[in-house]
Amino acid sequence: MIKANLSQISVWTEHIESVCGAFETKFNADQALFIGEVRAYQLGNTEVAFIRSNANQIVRQKGKLDRAEDRFCFLIFQPKGKMLIYQDEQKIQINENDIVLLDTAKTIEMFPQGMFEHISVHLSREKLLINDITAQHFGRLNTSNMSGHLLKNILQQIAHDQIELWHSQQDGNAFEDALIALLKPMIHYDSNLKVDPMKYRAERFIIEQLQNPYLGPKLISDHLGISSRQLYRLFSGENQSISRYIQYLRLQQIYKEIINLDNQKISLTEIALKWGFEDSSHFSRCFKKQYGIAPRQLRVQLLN
Repeated sequence: MIKANLSQISVWTEHIESVCGAFETKFNADQALFIGEVRAYQLGNTEVAFIRSNANQIVRQKGKLDRAEDRFCFLIFQPKGKMLIYQDEQKIQINENDIVLLDTAKTIEMFPQGMFEHISVHLSREKLLINDITAQHFGRLNTSNMSGHLLKNILQQIAHDQIELWHSQQDGNAFEDALIALLKPMIHYDSNLKVDPMKYRAERFIIEQLQNPYLGPKLISDHLGISSRQLYRLFSGENQSISRYIQYLRLQQIYKEIINLDNQKISLTEIALKWGFEDSSHFSRCFKKQYGIAPRQLRVQLLN
């Protein structure tokens, strides 16, 4: 892991460029709190990168002349965290255990929602085109069919502490060829552009009522005039319960308040209560799980 220091983002940027190409990173808090980790490996002739960060924005502009241009496309599996991605005009929301195929010939804007982890497999652009996987197929992939299930299982088996044991020149392009063979049946391009108006209303209501201690599935379903079952169905693609989704958004707001130095005299308990947490120990555990650091430790680092 790259050690945190004043030039942390610069070091991270250089490392990312050497592995994945030219990406620019923004972090809105003290640089000393930035977390950035990149590990790169070979599976036969295929490059695999393990990426972990708490960056606020990561952007690659189209037309960059770097090692990725016209050579690679990124097959990304996200084992941890959430992220909103814009690929040109395409909006893609990815959650834990989602898979997305990104085109390095287009502008890629990533907006992580807290700490995230990526497994990025670099696939040959030429091979994708030969297999009729073209621009309209890029985006979030449907993993509900057999091919998607198999691909997800393959990517879930990859771990950075074991992958070095798997390296073998004899594998050649076998890993890449296997992934490409599974990709085309998974394409779910249209779903990236559809917005459910009822879900949009639910999300807006949740954001407006985030400080309401009574915010929960019943209050939301009553406001929308739908049953609890319908509400749960709206959020079935989030890979988490509605209560977890609300908790996630609340922790985002708490994080913003903690890193705001104007709030340093406000106790963590007071901030947690403001955003609906009644148990300080539970709040601390949830915060550390989402951001990789305890709230008290975060505040201490900010004040030092």
